[in-house]
Amino acid sequence: MDTQHLYRGVSVRFHTTNAGLLKPKVQGPFTYNFHWDEPGAAWDSGITWDSTVNNAVIRHQLNQEGFPTAGISTTPHLDRAVVYARGKDGTSDGYVYKIDRIALSAHGVSEFVVAKYCSPSIPQDDEVILVVHDGAHLPAALVVEVLPVAALVA
Repeated sequence: MDTQHLYRGVSVRFHTTNAGLLKPKVQGPFTYNFHWDEPGAAWDSGITWDSTVNNAVIRHQLNQEGFPTAGISTTPHLDRAVVYARGKDGTSDGYVYKIDRIALSAHGVSEFVVAKYCSPSIPQDDEVILVVHDGAHLPAALVVEVLPVAALVA
């Protein structure tokens, strides 16, 4: 496993819409407050009943449903990022962003390793959630390379 870099696979549409910038789905603090009887809110899941970063990590990756948070999903595995770049059926072109993990803190970016907080929805991703402290996009200086990814089938 490459420990110096993280990878983020995106569709051509995401890449174009965001002008090549990696942005979270929402701006604001990386916290979440689960509510009683909310789907996914189980006593043994690691959640707490207040607004915390721990809850935000769990919510971000819960059931692979894409809940909007201020985090950006990444993986230390290039091959897993390629899967996300191609889409669920493998028929899409996309891009993989190669991110300098060593320089994250120097650029005001925190990382949260999902497996340290809960049982991951997709364990093989070894997901790492990145949170930019100013809430905007991941600083361009952290993107080492943007790799084009071709679809498996047209």
